[in-house]
Amino acid sequence: MAAAAPTAVAASRKESPGRWGLGEEQTGMGPSLQCRVCGDSSSGKHYGIYACNGCSGFFKRSVRRRLIYRCQVGTGMCPVDKAHRNQCQACRLKKCLQEGMNQDAVQNERQPRSTVQIRLDRVESGREARLEPLVASLAPTGPSPRSPTLISAARALGPGAVTPPGHHQFMASLITAETCVKLEPEDADENIDVTSNDPEFPASPHSSCSPCGVDSIHETSARLLFMAVKWAKSLPVFSNLPFRDQVILLEEAWSELFLLGAIQWSLPLDSCPLLASAEVSAAGSSQSRMVLASAEMHFLQETISRFRVLAVDPTEFACMKALVLFKPETRGLKDPEHVEALQDQSQAMLSQHGKAHHPGQPLRFGKLLLLLPSLRFITSERIELLFFRKTIGNTPMEKLLCDMFKN
Repeated sequence: MAAAAPTAVAASRKESPGRWGLGEEQTGMGPSLQCRVCGDSSSGKHYGIYACNGCSGFFKRSVRRRLIYRCQVGTGMCPVDKAHRNQCQACRLKKCLQEGMNQDAVQNERQPRSTVQIRLDRVESGREARLEPLVASLAPTGPSPRSPTLISAARALGPGAVTPPGHHQFMASLITAETCVKLEPEDADENIDVTSNDPEFPASPHSSCSPCGVDSIHETSARLLFMAVKWAKSLPVFSNLPFRDQVILLEEAWSELFLLGAIQWSLPLDSCPLLASAEVSAAGSSQSRMVLASAEMHFLQETISRFRVLAVDPTEFACMKALVLFKPETRGLKDPEHVEALQDQSQAMLSQHGKAHHPGQPLRFGKLLLLLPSLRFITSERIELLFFRKTIGNTPMEKLLCDMFKN
């Protein structure tokens, strides 16, 4: 599991040359060239060598985010080929370097436009966003009356919305967090093996990512969890809570935030091979455990189907994430009243957004709220077992969350 954090988050496709903005050189060569890292078909030169999009994207993320990996076996000699390239990130990065990938080429690339946009938003707001000791807020803390972020928040709520003071600012921070924390194009595409040489196609949050491999699901799951933590940290209202409350709320809500992110980014949970493997592993368990595992998987698939039928939009996802994060009934909170106020604001914004943008669906708000309890039907232990156990081994999820949070 990666132990460091990204220094910048790509919210949109870069304008640098190359099919996925990976700095590749178009050579006009045929598909016979092989990736020097994994042996799969190469689409051109990436960072100095012929490589597939999967390995070049992995190398770019690793270098740009200064990620540190450890060999799962401990030997540093794991096989790195098309079938096994996702099994050990440490050995994959080692081979990238051994084959001649240039780290400087990554650092010299143009940075994602999202980082520039964040800085522009800060300038337009008239002040720099505060940096908390452990939590860097990527959203402007106080947008000016003419700030684009504030305007977009007002539009999201609708022209006729009447909101208490602070609601627009809270909505602005939710929208900003959504735009700052996104899967990079190559991240989303890697679910369906980006080493193919198919023509470029737009990456949509609701596009199908099937078929998927178990290894890529594990890798994408880890990134989705990191995105969920970063999303929470990007909210000024969250980082202003007592540090203890931030930790408690995150530990309580991580599995729901992960599922919401996975559904939003179309991680194919309902047709995922992990679900089949779960049934196989449960076959050696007691009858009661088999029944429980099967029921959980069936209910998860039903929940995903309900999200798709409603076609939940990004603003609704943002409000629903806030609702599962800000739970005042969570035990041990120092300031539950403040958390309850944030939950109330989130609920009010979800309702107002529905009235403004889905006026023909008066029951939509209630249906969205009823989706949230279904996210807890499948336990966090089951989520950890299915999507993270192979990546983190016996490392406690609390420690993983703590590492992500601090970094």
